[in-house]
Amino acid sequence: HFGNGGNSNPDNKLQFNSLQDALEQGKVPVSLVPTWIPDGYELKDLTIAENPMQKNYVAYYHNGETPLRICVQSFILADPEKVEITDDLIELVKRSGVEYYIFSNNGKIQVIWIKDSYQCIISGDLTIDEAKQMINSIGKG
Repeated sequence: HFGNGGNSNPDNKLQFNSLQDALEQGKVPVSLVPTWIPDGYELKDLTIAENPMQKNYVAYYHNGETPLRICVQSFILADPEKVEITDDLIELVKRSGVEYYIFSNNGKIQVIWIKDSYQCIISGDLTIDEAKQMINSIGKG
């Protein structure tokens, strides 16, 4: 069961089978997000939250107790700022003109990238190789 994150739909019937479905309905390019998810992860929840500045699509996956989160932030009034580089940067991957920043965040992997007026974030207990496989699947049907 996937809810709609509290959007103003009184019947709460707006449901999505995937992050891609939610993005398509919101007219967001699905080519922003990975098509490959590590083995064992299942989509458990998908929320959409909106404020005047941005609309957030968040997909929560779980492999047993291990969470994986993919967030797409659609900026409405102004494009997102550039990614802030910290000492936690592990690697910068450039692919198809997009810069993917792989960070270590409290022992978890976080990948952040910006494309047009969207900022996307993957965070979870991933290996660097899994993060790169997810990056390589972005934009592939």
